[in-house]
Amino acid sequence: MSSAQIFELLHELRLAGFREELEHQLQHPQYSDMPIEDRILRMLQAETERRYRNKIDRLMKAASFKYQAAPDDINYRNGRNLDKTEILSLLKCNWIEQGQNLLISGASGTGKTWLACALGVSAVQHERSVRYARAGRLVEEMMYARLDGTIAKLRSKLARLDLMIIDDFALSAMKKQELTDLFEIVEDRAARSSTIVIAQRAPEEWYEFIGDPLLADAFMDRIRSRAHLLQLKGKSLR
Repeated sequence: MSSAQIFELLHELRLAGFREELEHQLQHPQYSDMPIEDRILRMLQAETERRYRNKIDRLMKAASFKYQAAPDDINYRNGRNLDKTEILSLLKCNWIEQGQNLLISGASGTGKTWLACALGVSAVQHERSVRYARAGRLVEEMMYARLDGTIAKLRSKLARLDLMIIDDFALSAMKKQELTDLFEIVEDRAARSSTIVIAQRAPEEWYEFIGDPLLADAFMDRIRSRAHLLQLKGKSLR
């Protein structure tokens, strides 16, 4: 069998990483002295790495992060009220495996969204599905899905995400239906998936924002259950 036939078969099998490594070895004579087992291992490792990179690229694109925030660039300077040990633990993503939530509050400009995106990027690097959305845009999406009859499909899609990041919650007044839609998202994800909620208001103020006592109790029970709380402080980082 010729090299051309081998490359064609690898292309048909979609083994691009394996193919690239084989081509690399054929172009460098020193590999001829390497045991065949080691050469095959290098080709398999190249294929595995390529598939991992492709998966991460797909997950990053689907996440629609506001910021491509690098976890290593998190600022732990004094005054931000960030415990480095706690953040490093969150970056390991065990809390996502356990279906826990994270509530981030603080004044405008304290880096809430950037931090949430950094945690989201870390989740993607751990091969978790993530989506970032502002609360207002999310309820608009729910409204249009209800109008075109795809609301059940959208809810199912959101429920399957490993991590959902909802930004700008409680930023401006919301209608009862919009709050109910957000509750349905949280309810569908409760106990099996993780949600980050970002708000300027502290969680204890969310009851008053929601207004309806029954809906507020239900929402807060689901979102605060097994939740980590981060309250950022300090001067604006902008």
